Amino acid sequence: MKAVPMPTWVSGYERTWLRGDVLAGITVTAYLIPQVMAYAEVAGVPPEAALWAVVGGLSVYVVLGSSRQLSVGPESTTALMTATALGSLVAVGEDRVPLAAALAIMVGVFCLVGWVLRLGALADLLSRPVLVGYLAGIAFTMAASQLGKLLGIEENVSSFVSEVRQVLGHLDEAHLPTATLGLTTLVALLTLSHFFPRAPVALIGMLGATAVVWMFDLQDNGVAVVGEIPAGLPVPGLPDVAASDLTSLIGPAVGIAFVAYTDNIL
Repeated sequence: MKAVPMPTWVSGYERTWLRGDVLAGITVTAYLIPQVMAYAEVAGVPPEAALWAVVGGLSVYVVLGSSRQLSVGPESTTALMTATALGSLVAVGEDRVPLAAALAIMVGVFCLVGWVLRLGALADLLSRPVLVGYLAGIAFTMAASQLGKLLGIEENVSSFVSEVRQVLGHLDEAHLPTATLGLTTLVALLTLSHFFPRAPVALIGMLGATAVVWMFDLQDNGVAVVGEIPAGLPVPGLPDVAASDLTSLIGPAVGIAFVAYTDNIL
């Protein structure tokens, strides 16, 4: 078994691949930036935390990764599970970054344990239709969790049915500028994805919506924005988390490790 596969692909790399790889890298980065910011919102952490986290994950995979097909980046499923796990420990509005970092480390530890125990063989027992149905359910759940923010409607429930029912029952309370911007951006993203599947649609949508907010001063009209993202390099260190919180995160960490693994297999 090769512990560090990077030298293998480095020694066999051909110069003719460079142009295509550079273009692919630019395209993926253009898609990745708005994606990690969106999933940070889902997980309940600041966008800068997600931006730095994805840089670390991708950099490590360059050295340790051996699959050319595996998608390494933010995950809607794990973002939603992270939000659920942290929501039971931290109140809305409080700093979730230390707990999120501790949870990520614990997930990594459990993945290493699974590798040592050769639990990858469990992939042979996973049913593809079940996994597809599971991912579809997660997609609906995540969409429902963002309906209120899309339309500017205050939400105070957490289950799928309750969220949909509450939003549909309070459509008259929708914030018109927020709903117009959100729905227009959504339609534009879906349309561009259909006609230009290779374009960095997510980046185009984010830049377009940002330009509209700036040109029409929508922030002054009640449209919520991400705000200023702190500059500078993060300081490496271990998260300061209470032992009781670490104990509470064991179950969610095991669940996220398993779910992330099954998603990758799918």
